[in-house]
Amino acid sequence: MDPVSLGLTPVRQIAAHELVLDQMRRSMESGQFRPGDRLPSERDLAEMLDVSRTVVRAAVAVLEREGLIVVRRGRGGGFIVQAPTYDAAETRRIMKANKAAVRDAFDFRVIVEGAASRLAAERRRAKELADLRSLLTQMDAALTASLEDQTPHKVIEFQTLDTAFHMGIARVARNPALYDSVADARRRMWAPVGAIFGRLEENANDRHEDILDAIADGDGDLAASTMAAHIDDTRHTLEAWLKR
Repeated sequence: MDPVSLGLTPVRQIAAHELVLDQMRRSMESGQFRPGDRLPSERDLAEMLDVSRTVVRAAVAVLEREGLIVVRRGRGGGFIVQAPTYDAAETRRIMKANKAAVRDAFDFRVIVEGAASRLAAERRRAKELADLRSLLTQMDAALTASLEDQTPHKVIEFQTLDTAFHMGIARVARNPALYDSVADARRRMWAPVGAIFGRLEENANDRHEDILDAIADGDGDLAASTMAAHIDDTRHTLEAWLKR
């Protein structure tokens, strides 16, 4: 009997350092650690993750090879998060060769982030709305700074706040499975797509305030549809970029 027809695939043992690596990458992608930040020490990471220091060392070595962190020795050193570098031509080639995967990533985002926005409109609390408003203010400032100085660090600062805003909405929805799905959806999209945004456009912060207003008003339908329109804006920006 063909195992594929039964939906079965070989089981692979996952090395402990790969699990640590995944958590560390997620922390950087979600903006918990930004370029220039110092990660916890090897000893602290081992205690936090309940693994040996050898396992942490193996994960750190991968991040260092990928250019995501730099290891500085001596007093005042440590694991310092770096701004990723991208090859625009290579990114375009990869994305053109994987159009279906990119399309699926956007579709997935529309579905799960729309659902999160709808639930957030039902379950929001005043303090959470205030926190999201604060993020919008920070995003406005970050966008203004980036438009004046289009450096990778400025772009990543805005993208980090953008992720915090979207994940904040997912958190307000109060559904752990949905929260994880939003995180996964954004990761699938930003892994390839974030690489194209070496600079920001003036409309980068468009619709965020409209989404939040709909959530604050308790209008789940409008929140979901505005979120979908926002994600489709990014989709259209990407499609235009690929046609250049």
